[in-house]
Amino acid sequence: MTILYRTLLILRTIYDFIVDTFFKVYYGSAKNRLPPIENEIVLESASSLASKIKTRNLKAEDVVGAFIERIKQVNPLINAIVDERFIEALKEARRIDEDISSGKITQEDFRRKPFLGIPFTAKESTSSKGLKWTLGLVVRRNIVAEQDAAVIRLMKEAGAIQIGVTNVPQLNFWGETYNPVYGTTRNPYDLTRNAGGSSGGEASLIAACGSPFGIGTDLGGSIRIPSHRCGIFGHKPSPNLTSSKGLSFSKGDVPILAVAGPLAKRAEDLLPMFKVLVGENISKMKLDEPVDICNLNVFYMTSIKCLRNVKITERMQNNVLKVANYFHTISKRAPIKVDFEDMQYAMELWSYKIQMEKSDFKHNLTNRQGRVNVAIEYLKYLIGRSEYTGYTLFNMMNGLLPTVDFDWAKETLHKLREDLLAKLGDNGILIFPSEPRPATHNYSTLFQYGLSYFCLWNALEMPVTQIPLGLNEEGLPCGVQIVTAPYQDHLSIAVAVELERIFGGYVKVGQA
Repeated sequence: MTILYRTLLILRTIYDFIVDTFFKVYYGSAKNRLPPIENEIVLESASSLASKIKTRNLKAEDVVGAFIERIKQVNPLINAIVDERFIEALKEARRIDEDISSGKITQEDFRRKPFLGIPFTAKESTSSKGLKWTLGLVVRRNIVAEQDAAVIRLMKEAGAIQIGVTNVPQLNFWGETYNPVYGTTRNPYDLTRNAGGSSGGEASLIAACGSPFGIGTDLGGSIRIPSHRCGIFGHKPSPNLTSSKGLSFSKGDVPILAVAGPLAKRAEDLLPMFKVLVGENISKMKLDEPVDICNLNVFYMTSIKCLRNVKITERMQNNVLKVANYFHTISKRAPIKVDFEDMQYAMELWSYKIQMEKSDFKHNLTNRQGRVNVAIEYLKYLIGRSEYTGYTLFNMMNGLLPTVDFDWAKETLHKLREDLLAKLGDNGILIFPSEPRPATHNYSTLFQYGLSYFCLWNALEMPVTQIPLGLNEEGLPCGVQIVTAPYQDHLSIAVAVELERIFGGYVKVGQA
């Protein structure tokens, strides 16, 4: 470790201590709690509820109604769902019950519609017919989607009933969820903490038991960041499997780095939901292939050297070691600790991939009606008149995207990817930290915005499953990421099911 790096590390540590101290003093030690769960239905997995509807042990209307009532209890506190279709959803559920009772729905219908009668939610930035589609932009505050995004359509074709859309940061481009249209989404485990982003509304609502599962999108960690901070499961798929049509401005006609994927309280929901979301691309996958957990090649890392992040805590590193130690007890081959020096350049490599897409952020902020004048917006922000948040202003200056030499980035990214693939093959997993620490205080990400542990895998275009491993001493969720080679998504999802069985997975909000 060089003298310069040591010096910078000390300065970064001092800076983080000051920021942490400020927010701790500002918010104090008091925690706000959500109301207790009254209807046990909302704790069940979507798969379990679908099975009970199929066997007539539950009615779809009762299931949908239970989640709607829970939303009414928790949403005034967490501000997760921003537009709803409760009346329509209950009507749809009632019709399903009538058709089941009359025998109109056959066993073949249940096979084709694995989530018949089950409610779900999606990010507000994912086009949902009849619901708001603002992307957190004031200029779009009155826009209502005229059609469903492809992934929404697939969920509805699978029998699921959409009950609403959830909050996002402006244009989805931040690791925390707040905007001038809808305000701030809070973490259900501690309302002074953030829910992550950009699928923060989704993760917060699911963790609070307002939805059994939902659709997120991931460009730089936007499924995994909120899943980690809210203690649920999330899967970022391999590239070009789920359709991007209807995700923000995407028409689905060209490949983009962002991918849609599932978020859920229970690991058993990831695979069946993922099967629905990939549509016809399911033929490219091995999703029904059995996974021998004991025969996997297991690798692990406890940290990466990157000054753009806060220092990783010992507890977060121990989460990785806990999982590695479990595999040591069951695996035919001992887990191997690895290190990849180039991972320290995660932000630079991700910046390269983002800039290769040539998306015009300042143009998109105006709903593609012009380009933002940065200087004027900064002046308006100072007097409280801007339509944009502080993090959006930061992004206008490309603050999140470091300057990078494209030739160097292309070569470095290729080498790192090849080195990883050589290790993982078609039967390997990498146990990797989720991020340096659990959920931080609301609005603190503007001062501590490191994304390296997440955005690295977007740059490498590799699938990752975020897995909860319980709560820390502050009662905040923490977990690990499981990485596989592209199109080996079934491996990390199978590991999620196994680790939930061993370590418990999601912890009910309010439970010690």
